[in-house]
Amino acid sequence: MKKISRNFLSLFFSDGITRIIGFAATVYIARVLAVEGFGLINYGLAFISYALLFANPGLTIIGAREVAKDPKDRAFIEQTLGLRLFLAVVIFVVFATAIFLLPGEGMTKQIILIYSATLFPFAILLEFVFQGREEMEYIGAGRILQYVLYLLLLLLLVRSSLDLLAVPFSFVLGYAASAIFLLLVYIRKYRVFRPRFSILRWRAVLTAAIPVGLAIIFNQVTISLPPIVLGLFRTNYEVGIFSAGYKIIFTLLIIERVFYYVFFPVLSRDYAENPAKLKSNFSFLTRFLFALTIPLALGGLILAPGIINIVYGPVFSDAATVLRILLLYFMIVPVNTIYGYGLIAMDREKRFFRIIAITAVVSTVLIILLGLRFGVYGAAVALLVSEAISISLMRRELQRVISFGSLRYVTKPVAASLLMIVVLYVLRQWHSIVLIVVGACIYVVLLYLFRGFSVQDLKSIARMFVVR
Repeated sequence: MKKISRNFLSLFFSDGITRIIGFAATVYIARVLAVEGFGLINYGLAFISYALLFANPGLTIIGAREVAKDPKDRAFIEQTLGLRLFLAVVIFVVFATAIFLLPGEGMTKQIILIYSATLFPFAILLEFVFQGREEMEYIGAGRILQYVLYLLLLLLLVRSSLDLLAVPFSFVLGYAASAIFLLLVYIRKYRVFRPRFSILRWRAVLTAAIPVGLAIIFNQVTISLPPIVLGLFRTNYEVGIFSAGYKIIFTLLIIERVFYYVFFPVLSRDYAENPAKLKSNFSFLTRFLFALTIPLALGGLILAPGIINIVYGPVFSDAATVLRILLLYFMIVPVNTIYGYGLIAMDREKRFFRIIAITAVVSTVLIILLGLRFGVYGAAVALLVSEAISISLMRRELQRVISFGSLRYVTKPVAASLLMIVVLYVLRQWHSIVLIVVGACIYVVLLYLFRGFSVQDLKSIARMFVVR
C-alpha cells in the first residue's frame, strides 16, 4: 500500500503538472496560430501518433508486465531497447519516403517530417522499465522536464502564425530531454546501457507483444482518425473545433493514465503471485473510477460553453457541443482501460486484441460515415458509440475470468450527479469556475449521504493516498 500510494501521488502530481503545462501550450498555440494553424498542427500530430504506434507494437506494455514479474531481468530490457531502436529507424525511413513521394502542401510535409524525428528519443524512452519496477517518481520527473522545456521553447520561438515549424521542433526537443533523463537514471542504477540486437530473441518478444501492439494501433486509429477525416474531407476549421474539445478531454484523462501506470504492474504481479486479490481489485477500481468520471461528465454538460470560452475564447464557441459529446465518451474510458489492461495482466492479450479489432472496425466506419454526413459532431458521436461497445465487450470477457460487481456501482454516482446538475443549471449565470467548485462540493456531500462508499472503502482510499 505504501508503494502504491507513493506511486499514485508521484504520477498524479507529475501528470497534473504536465497536463496543465501541455494544456497551456495547446491554448497558446491555438491563440497564436488561430483556428486553421491550430488544425494544421493537430493534423501533423495525428500522423506522428501512427508512426509511434508502429514503432512500438505493444513492446512497452509487455515490457512493463515482464519487468513487474522479474525486475532483475536486464537481458529482456536490453533486447527490447535494441528492437525499439531498429523499428524506429525503419518507420522513420518509411514515413520520410512517403512524405516525399505523396502529393501535398510543402508546409504540411515539413511539419509531419519534423514530428517524425520523435521516433528516435521515443525508442530509448525507458518508462516501461520504471513502471514495471514501480518507480514512478522517475517517470514523473522525466515528463515534467519534457513539458516544461516544450512550453519554454514555444514561448521563445512561436510569436506569430508564421512560426508553424517551431511547434513540432519544440515538441521533439522536449521528448528528447525526457528520454535522456531516464537513460541517465538507468545508467546510474545499472552502470551500463547496452541495447542487444538478436533476431531470435526479438522473435520471442514480438510474439507476445504483437497482439497488444495491433490492439493499441487499432484503438489509436479511432482516436486519431477524426482529425484526419475532417482534414481530408471537411475543413481545417472543423479540425480545430474538434481538437479544441478533445484537448480538454485529453487533460481529464489524467485519471486513466495514472490508474493504468500505477495498477497495471500491481495487477500483473497479483495475477502471478496471488490471483484471489484480483476480484477485490477490479471491484474497487470500478467503483472509484465511476465515482470520479460520472460527475465530471454530467456536470460538464452544463458547464461546457463557459469552459470553452474561458480556455479558447469566443471564436471556438462551436466546440461546446463537441465537448459535451466527448465528456460522455470520457465517462467510460478510464474504466474500459482498466478492464482491457486487466486482461493483458492476466496473459489474455489475444482476447484483448479481438475486442479492440471489432470495436476499431465499427469505430472507423462510424467516424467516416458520421464525419462525412454530420461533420465534427458526427465524429464525436462515433467515438462515444464505439467506446460504449468496447466497454461492454471488455466487461463480458473479464467476467469470464473473474466475477465482480460493476454496473451496480453506477447508480449512486449518477443520482448524486443528476441532483448536482439541477443546481448547476439553476445557477448557470454564475462564473464557470465558481460553478465547478460548487458542483464538486454538492456532489461529494450527496454521494456521502447516498452511501456511495462505506466506512471501510473510505479507509482504503485514505490509506492509498497517505504515504506512511
